Amino acid sequence: MSTSSRRLTTILALLVFTCALFVKLPEAQAYESAKIVLPAVSDRSGYNSSALNAALLNKLRSQFRFPGYETILTSAMTVAPDRSAFEKMTADKGADGAVAVEINYLRTQMYNGFFDDETYEDTYLTLTLTYFDKKTGQYGQFKTNRSAREISSVYSGPLPLALNAMEELLNRLDKIFPRQFSGPRY
Repeated sequence: MSTSSRRLTTILALLVFTCALFVKLPEAQAYESAKIVLPAVSDRSGYNSSALNAALLNKLRSQFRFPGYETILTSAMTVAPDRSAFEKMTADKGADGAVAVEINYLRTQMYNGFFDDETYEDTYLTLTLTYFDKKTGQYGQFKTNRSAREISSVYSGPLPLALNAMEELLNRLDKIFPRQFSGPRY
């Protein structure tokens, strides 16, 4: 390294050090996240699939990502998801809101085709998403109905249909509890 380049490096280092002393950088701001209570998925249909319930809850949790939200998981609601139950739940947990998912109706039936050797699957599903926002006092429900008749495979049945319906419900929920980051939910 030549003496002129060393001199230039030294001058540059002194300039950066001097600027660091006199230039005030913005201070770190505290970020307050909203606390949301997420009860486990209630299955009123009698289907009782733990894998389906876990997939729906994971999809719901992906709506409320850190740092914008902090989730508080609780057991499934045993009472009807009405306004007073949600107000009590948010007050007890010290939260800013609550969101619950309920499987109201889920039936699936498999049968063989009449003219071919394929196995078909009919699935009927009704999901309800109930929310309460403590800051605005807003309470409401979104409901969606889905049905499908497909050739039986890994990609048919209640799970893909329920996740598709859940995506629709969460897109509606974006107006009440907006996502911090856009992009796909998992």
